[in-house]
Amino acid sequence: MLHSDVSRHALCLLAAFSALTLLAGCADDEALPPHEGEPACTGWGDEAPADGVLELPRPTGPHPVGTQIRALTDSARGEEATEDPDDRRELVVQLFYPADPCGAGQLAPYLSPEEGDSRRTTGGLPIEDGFEASIVTHARVGVPLAEDGAPHPVLLFSHGFGMLRADYTSLLEDLASHGFVVAAISHTYDTELTVFPDGRAVPFGSVVLTPAMDASEEEIEAFSQAMNEHVAVWVDDARFVLDELTAAAQDDPGGLLTGRLDLERVGVLGHSYGGAMAAEACARDDRFDAGLDIDGSLFGPQNGAGGRSLAQPFFIMLAADHPDDASIDETYGALNGQAYRARVEDTAHLTFSDLPLVVEHFLGESVLPELLGTLEPARAVEITNAYTRAFVQAHVRGDAAPLLDGSSPEYPEVTFEKRP
Repeated sequence: MLHSDVSRHALCLLAAFSALTLLAGCADDEALPPHEGEPACTGWGDEAPADGVLELPRPTGPHPVGTQIRALTDSARGEEATEDPDDRRELVVQLFYPADPCGAGQLAPYLSPEEGDSRRTTGGLPIEDGFEASIVTHARVGVPLAEDGAPHPVLLFSHGFGMLRADYTSLLEDLASHGFVVAAISHTYDTELTVFPDGRAVPFGSVVLTPAMDASEEEIEAFSQAMNEHVAVWVDDARFVLDELTAAAQDDPGGLLTGRLDLERVGVLGHSYGGAMAAEACARDDRFDAGLDIDGSLFGPQNGAGGRSLAQPFFIMLAADHPDDASIDETYGALNGQAYRARVEDTAHLTFSDLPLVVEHFLGESVLPELLGTLEPARAVEITNAYTRAFVQAHVRGDAAPLLDGSSPEYPEVTFEKRP
């Protein structure tokens, strides 16, 4: 497929998603039952969520999960999305981490009220005000990081263009429950809404202008070129966050991360445009030991140049409807490290997020299959989490991961290949 055709496909997804701009929510204060075998001192009660409440899939790992939101400012970089030359690049990062089983804290909100309002009003969906109180997460705020297994390997995660980091909470919590510290980045102005801890809310305002659906081939090509160039901003965001984590591992002002991070074991991953960031980050910074792209065309300066000859292990996970894509084929063929590619049947671009779960809960089944796919949402989460987890366990932590050996009878929906 020509690159302009792939870009038009990406444009269709962006336009459809902006019309959808889906639901999600934040946790109520009711405690959740512990996983079987968890220490009694987790502080979790044994009450089930109330009727009508969506409980996200439970993390499968041995650790309870903690979370913390931080605002970071890169004083070395200006903000190209604003007109003030004195503005610096500001980011919000949410940490998900294996928590001390004896720590106590409130369940974290899935979305802030501002994000909930954005989802409800922008999408024009028949959702009541305050719907975000009807979704329950599994991460608790203010709990210490687990001593068991420390120092912990680190993962950086990026959302899709125009999406929210919260859209991937099920995946991020699951990774943390298996002993990874995950830093989920909100790429300011390229996400639907960035809500800073001080209450500031910065809406989407990217310098990359999405062309109209009837755009000419020349306009599509210009959009593609802008996306190729803009991925460098996201890569710089990720590298800056890694710098900040490196400093915090030595001396974190709040003490949460001090001595708890293993910066010799770092992975980078993302969905859609976030996956393009992961590939480009691996190409530019060898501190990243492995990368994973979840259904993202691989925008970047090396696009169309025969693919990225990455030395790191790299995994490309594709939706069933991902079109023929030279950026994927050329990069996969040029990978010098361990290479994996998987395609999941009955999936679409947004299947790999929490959105199918959320939409099914609030609007019922068979809604927007062209974006959400037709695979049962809980099964989609299970498959996405299983393959992502296996990859980072093998190539970031260094553990055995039999799921990566070949096709699995446990997941017949997945067409899996590896090289060499």
